[in-house]
Order: sequence, then structure tokens, then C-alpha cells
Amino acid sequence: VDFAEMSVPYLGDIPSAGKDNKLITMFSRTSTAEALRILRTNLEFLLNEIPDNTAKTIFVTSTIPREGKTFVSINLGATIALSGKRVVLLAMDIRSPKFDEYMDIPQKGFTNFLSTPNSDIHDYIVRHESLENLYILPAGVIPPNPAELLMSPKVEQMITQLQSEFDYIIVD
Repeated sequence: VDFAEMSVPYLGDIPSAGKDNKLITMFSRTSTAEALRILRTNLEFLLNEIPDNTAKTIFVTSTIPREGKTFVSINLGATIALSGKRVVLLAMDIRSPKFDEYMDIPQKGFTNFLSTPNSDIHDYIVRHESLENLYILPAGVIPPNPAELLMSPKVEQMITQLQSEFDYIIVD
């Protein structure tokens, strides 16, 4: 890829971590951990015009499965949380959730929130056991109708609410 010809900013390259599903810690010294720290710094620079009272919202996506979206989402979130920012990870891949490969999380989450009338999003968000600034909204039960659930007006309301409570929202 010729990055000079791209019309979008190039933020960095994350080397493959192989089959290692470990969460980045403050003491991680791998090339992957360093690349994620560089990505964090570049994102801070790119998103510096967003007001401090509104979360910087990042969607991690790709066109094909198994490219490392969940790995990048979770480890970018951990890297940002380690810098003192409050981060919420939203597991919105409700067809094939993968967060539980990286951490112990409840079975209830995003889909339960969407399908339960008058529910409070905070009943489904959990704090990571060892990173005090990292919060997770698990995917929840895999629904028979994921596309319809994602079209719910509750999704936009949830994002708007969380933008006033966190420094970063990272959507997988």
C-alpha cells in the first residue's frame, strides 16, 4: 500500500501478536504493545479538537473476519486506560462476540440492554478487574435478529449518554 496516496490519515501499523490473546499491561514491552502506544499517541493528536467533556469515539471495523479487530479494540482501550483516561469498550459485534477470549466478562450485556424496555446501560457495564479506568459493555446473548437490534434508537441514546461519562468510547 502506498500510504502517501491515501486520503485518510495513517495512524500506525500493529504487528501480529500471533495467537497471544493477552491484554497489554503497563509493563508489556513487545513490538505489538509499543505499536499500540504509538497508535494511542497518534489518535490523541488527531482527535485533539474534540472537547474534553465529550468522549472521543472510535469504531474498529474491517471488511473480513479474523483481522484482529477485537484484539486492537481491547488492547487500544487498555493502553488508553493505562494513560489515566476513562475508557468504555462496547462489544457490538453481536453476531460473533470475542471479548470473552481476552477477559472474564458476564453473559449479559449490549443485546440484553437493547431488548429490555426501560433498562439502564449501567446495569450491563462492568469495570475491568485490574485496570481501574477500563470499562466493558459485553455483547450479551447472541440474538436471532442482530441487524434489527442495532437499528434501535436506544443505540444512539446510549452512545450520547456514554459520551458525557467517558473520555473514550471504543466500539468493536
